[in-house]
Amino acid sequence: MSAIPQDGQINNWLKWSAAELSLTLEENTREAEWLLSSLLNCSKSELYFQENELSPTQCELLQDWIRRRINGEPAQYIAGWTEFYGHRFNLNSSVLTPRPETERLVDVAIHSLQEFDKPNVVDIGTGSGCIAISVAAEISSASVLGLDISGGALAIAEENAALNKITNVQFLQTDFLQFTPVEPVYDCLLMNPPYIPINEMDILMTEVRDYEPELALTDHKDGLTFYRHLSNMAKKWVHSGGWLIMEVGLGEHPQNVSACFDINQFTNKELIADFNGDDRILKVNVI
Repeated sequence: MSAIPQDGQINNWLKWSAAELSLTLEENTREAEWLLSSLLNCSKSELYFQENELSPTQCELLQDWIRRRINGEPAQYIAGWTEFYGHRFNLNSSVLTPRPETERLVDVAIHSLQEFDKPNVVDIGTGSGCIAISVAAEISSASVLGLDISGGALAIAEENAALNKITNVQFLQTDFLQFTPVEPVYDCLLMNPPYIPINEMDILMTEVRDYEPELALTDHKDGLTFYRHLSNMAKKWVHSGGWLIMEVGLGEHPQNVSACFDINQFTNKELIADFNGDDRILKVNVI
């Protein structure tokens, strides 16, 4: 354990934080910068030009944050926010931390929705609202509805819509597996569902398994429940010519999900790679 700084010099606390985190994290300096800049409400680059010192209260809080991070709690939960698609999103343990690969889903959605003048979009399992809000922010003519079974998640999503001043998005609490619309009014359905098979939960990283909401991680079965349900119910949600755009997992999961849509009510099925070259998005056209 490194010696705790005896003053409030920001550079000393940054070095101490990085040293403490190096015991458990490879990207220790980056994470130390993230946490300290979040504490001071400044950019990472501004850390190195700060003339002010940490107050005794801030020093104590930073020590607590570093301890929590060493124990495995995600930095985004500790700081209470993250950045996604150029927007700030507040977070707590009611929602998943948005992943970089999910930004690819937003990319594909924005491109696919160009063919509609005023697209009507639904986001299943909206969580923090990162997908719904990002799409709504990029396409001002769109009307976006985010659905989630969790009231706690929807409270965060509403907060994030207000934070980002996005008015063309709404949220509704409902169970996707039980709810069916009166008619298929949507041009596009977006979905990043719980897709981790229950038998893989034990091998997840500690910061995922022990801190992120299980409800948003696994369907407690084989990771395909939501996709199978959508393949059966798609025409009740999305009109003919509309799109289904879904995030999928790694390994054999993309092909297993794709097979769920090997029926004659779909066409133009495409698996799309993320920036690591892994197939992470499935795009399907409803006939």
